[in-house]
Amino acid sequence: MSAVYKASVSDQGPNLEFVLSDATMDSYGDIVDPNGWELARFRKNPIALFGHSASNPIGTWENVRVEAGKLKGRLIFAKEGTSARIDELRRLVEQKILRAVSVGFKPLDAEPMDPKQPWGPQKYKRQELLETSLVSVPANPAALSLAKSLNISDDTLKLAFGEHAEDGPGTVRRGLTGEHAVKTSKHGKPKMARVSELIEKTQNEIVAAKDTLSAEFSKDVQDDLVVEEISATIEEKEAALARFRRAEKAMGLAANQPELSAPFISLKGRQKEIGGVDLIVRAITARGIAAFGGNQKSLDQVLQERYPGHEATAIVAKADQTVGTTGTAGWASELVQTTYADFVQALTGFSIYPALRDRGIGLSFDGAGTVSIPSRTAGGAGGGFVAEGSPIRVGRITTAATTLTPKKMGVIVPFTRELAKRSTPAIEALVRQAILEDTAAVLDAALLDAVASSTARPAGLLNGVSAVGVGYGGGDFQAVIEDFKALLAPFYTANGADNLTLIMHPSQALALSMMPGPGVDSRFGWADPLLSRLTVIESTYATAGRLIVIRNSDFATALGDAPEFDISEQATVHMEDSSPLEIVSGTGPTTADPVRSFFQTATIGVRMLMDVSWTMRRSGMVAWLNGTTW
Repeated sequence: MSAVYKASVSDQGPNLEFVLSDATMDSYGDIVDPNGWELARFRKNPIALFGHSASNPIGTWENVRVEAGKLKGRLIFAKEGTSARIDELRRLVEQKILRAVSVGFKPLDAEPMDPKQPWGPQKYKRQELLETSLVSVPANPAALSLAKSLNISDDTLKLAFGEHAEDGPGTVRRGLTGEHAVKTSKHGKPKMARVSELIEKTQNEIVAAKDTLSAEFSKDVQDDLVVEEISATIEEKEAALARFRRAEKAMGLAANQPELSAPFISLKGRQKEIGGVDLIVRAITARGIAAFGGNQKSLDQVLQERYPGHEATAIVAKADQTVGTTGTAGWASELVQTTYADFVQALTGFSIYPALRDRGIGLSFDGAGTVSIPSRTAGGAGGGFVAEGSPIRVGRITTAATTLTPKKMGVIVPFTRELAKRSTPAIEALVRQAILEDTAAVLDAALLDAVASSTARPAGLLNGVSAVGVGYGGGDFQAVIEDFKALLAPFYTANGADNLTLIMHPSQALALSMMPGPGVDSRFGWADPLLSRLTVIESTYATAGRLIVIRNSDFATALGDAPEFDISEQATVHMEDSSPLEIVSGTGPTTADPVRSFFQTATIGVRMLMDVSWTMRRSGMVAWLNGTTW
């Protein structure tokens, strides 16, 4: 795990005594246990810096210890006269104008605050202190005015207060903190610094800006404008840092840079919570870019460039040499529990399956080979009104078990070299959409057909179900009324006309919504009261002119542990979306055409497998009508 910075505004005690950290929950929702600090390494070289910059040492820390549930230390400035800047910073601290500190530490043992969000806020239980800095304060006009009255130099003011230290003609403002004011000049452009110096400067500015943002959140009330502008500054700086690093690599400078005496400590900011399916898409994206994105980028470089600091993305992307089979060791096991739910939920809007599963009986195989669903086949509970002292009637119920066995569904999505070169949001959206659209196509087509069950697949909803009739004919409201009466009649007969879902093609739903109703004042929407008796789901995989009604209470689905995603650039596949053949058959000549080599065509294949099945608990709970004409 990367090292972490945590900043806070400290109540400065006598002799420059600071509270460096305590158990208070910070603005990111994290907690650092004071009893978990390991200080031996830090005490050997307790250098105090300003703004986490190795070029700005200001003194040392003395008597760093844990006391009364707080990490405390005394700041010992370098001797007066060491430098004008240190002397000025000392004056700012003594006046309690500068009073924010930030600890940098290496997490040794941590656990998520919420086990369901392993990449979210953390409780750090044991951590090694690496570095402690005095850091900038949030924009504060009163503090700035006081600092100016102390005759502090412009350079030190800008270091401590950012660009607000100097406003005037020619000043370009870029945010509230973290970026110093730049004066425009009519005497030409300033001399460019070396790329490595720009990288170091930008890194320090990002650190300072994040510390300032954290200090702002330590207040009881935050200034929304300050938070927004600091956040925008951080985003701009991170984008600039990525550009500088690309430039450094393009010029071949990275390999020639000496190692720093201490590794650069990456920042842990507020991490966006990403669902299971989007983490998988990110992993696919990162591996695809690493393979085909150009310049032979490593996976680590792609992750740093595209998703800087996002630990959950890195865990999933680096978990295995494939994008991952969720049952194998090394995969991000803490994500398995939510991945399936996230993936199925993400299909909403693409497939009718999630909506039907939500309204029906949703089960899980949970590692079991089968799932048995009991249902009543005949009889009733009996009973009735009973006279005093008379026996109660006893009914007899006949039951049977409907069995669900896992059926393996697979989807392969090609991922080309050209796609890998697109920007991150574009490539993520394309990969995500391709996986969801292709999965929906497989699921819905199988759900709505009449094919019998086999060892390979579950039966379609229309298997063994005869149509209740043909459409009434005509294109007006009378045809709609008669068609619905015929369609719902079997459910009334079976005393099952509740919790029904109607599946139709979108074009038919549109036609119905725009159909004039009966009477002189014929308005659109006349059928709404009729449709309110049902849940209506539209699907382009529904046959045009066909209406299907299903009783949700009798529709059962089962899912496996989690979907499996694998990635390959070596495979050869038969590019066939209906009846693919084996490339080489052991029983005789096989014509598999067209065949595509991923290696030869610079393509990655993303394969998704998941165990899924469904069934109707009892017969007669699906009805359909063909040949409607409206």
